[in-house]
Amino acid sequence: MRKISILLCLFLLCGCIPFNKDKTTEYNVKYENYLESIIDNSKQVTMDIPFEWKFNMYKNEENYTYEISITNPKVAMSNIQFIAVDITQISEDTVAPCVGIFEEKTYNMIPNQANFEKGYYGGIGLNGTTNKEAFVLNCLVVYKDKNQNDNYIYFIINANYKDFVKEVTKDE
Repeated sequence: MRKISILLCLFLLCGCIPFNKDKTTEYNVKYENYLESIIDNSKQVTMDIPFEWKFNMYKNEENYTYEISITNPKVAMSNIQFIAVDITQISEDTVAPCVGIFEEKTYNMIPNQANFEKGYYGGIGLNGTTNKEAFVLNCLVVYKDKNQNDNYIYFIINANYKDFVKEVTKDE
C-alpha cells in the first residue's frame, strides 16, 4: 500500500511540472500571432519608426524578388523579429519572409555599433518573391527595448516594380 501511495504522489507531482513545449509548435504559434497582428493592424501605421528601412525590387524570369532591410537604429533593439507579408497572399501553404521568428539565434541592433560574434548587427534584412508587379507589403518589427518591454512597429510598403525600372529614352 505504501508503494502505491508513493507512486501516486510521484505521479501527481510530475503532472504539476511543466514540460518544455516543442520548439516548432512555439515558433508556429508566434508566427501565426504575428500574422494575426498584421491583419488586425494593417491600417495602423507606426508614426515614429526607430530605424531606417529600405526596399528594393527586381524582376526575375517569372517572378519579382523584393528585399527589405532595417538599419541605423535610433534606440537599442534586442531580440528583433521581423516579418513582411502581402495580406492577400496569406495561405497555409506558404511562409511569409521573416527573420528571428523560427530561429534560436537572436538579432540585436544598437546605434552606431556592430559585433557579429555577439549578435549585434548593423542591419537586418529579408527577401521574398511574388508573381505580382504591384502589391502592398505589411511589415512588423517586434523588439525588446532596454527595459525588456516588447515594442511593435508596423509600416506599409506600396510596392510597384515600375518604380524600380529606369525608362530609357532616345536622348540617353
